Amino acid sequence: MFHRFRVGAMNATVVSDGPLILPAAPHIFKGPDAEVVNAAVVAAGQDIAHVRVEQNCLLLETGTHKILFDNGLGSEKLYGPDSGRLLASLSEAGIDPAAIDALVLTHGHSDHCWGTMSDAGTPNFPNATIYMSQEELDFWESDPPSERLERSVAGVARHLLPLRERIVFVRDGEEFLTGVQAWLTPGHTPGHMAYLFAGNWCLTGDVAFHDPLSYAFPEAHSAYDTDREQGAETRKRLLARLADERIAVIGYHHPWPGLGRVERAGGSYRFLAGPL
Repeated sequence: MFHRFRVGAMNATVVSDGPLILPAAPHIFKGPDAEVVNAAVVAAGQDIAHVRVEQNCLLLETGTHKILFDNGLGSEKLYGPDSGRLLASLSEAGIDPAAIDALVLTHGHSDHCWGTMSDAGTPNFPNATIYMSQEELDFWESDPPSERLERSVAGVARHLLPLRERIVFVRDGEEFLTGVQAWLTPGHTPGHMAYLFAGNWCLTGDVAFHDPLSYAFPEAHSAYDTDREQGAETRKRLLARLADERIAVIGYHHPWPGLGRVERAGGSYRFLAGPL
């Protein structure tokens, strides 16, 4: 499954790695009463029993580079049977993985980088330089002392560390590829990066990962954030900028294909999905 569009002068394609099925929303979004959270889920026409999110991987063609942002869950089925579609989606879109020369990661969680290596231990994108923040790799290499992070630590060891010589670190505010600027947005993980394109687009990663709950309750603590207080502060800062500067959004976990805008709605926000 793929969707083509334009980011400024650049060709862009969203390619799907398939959906993930997560626990019910009150188990993820902490702070608001469960009844309030569930009411927002029902109002959006979503299933109250489980949270379903997509994996919308962006392929950006700058003229000199073919850049893939994040690469899904690979062959693992941690969150339901329908993930792991990325390579098939790239094939449907006529994109050869060997032609991708840049792999840009928002962070090191399983659903964003476990498509880096094949089950045979060879790179799925054999000619790609990997770009990420040093804060992020340092965190996972430090073997953080939390049992709930053990699987992610092992995943980084399997998918990224064998390609350590290919990793290039990017810094906050740096335009490290033509038209692509890094934006350090910590909290979900210590070195999480969002990315700005052509001055008026943003790939938000997992800072605001759910439509509508991340927007309706930006102050809520996400169970998936490494630092929940910092995650909420970063989310409020990001949403304010996206809304005030009218920056278009590519939402990695938003309903397919994840494109839209953010606007203020009283003391919170809402995501307006639509073709851009």
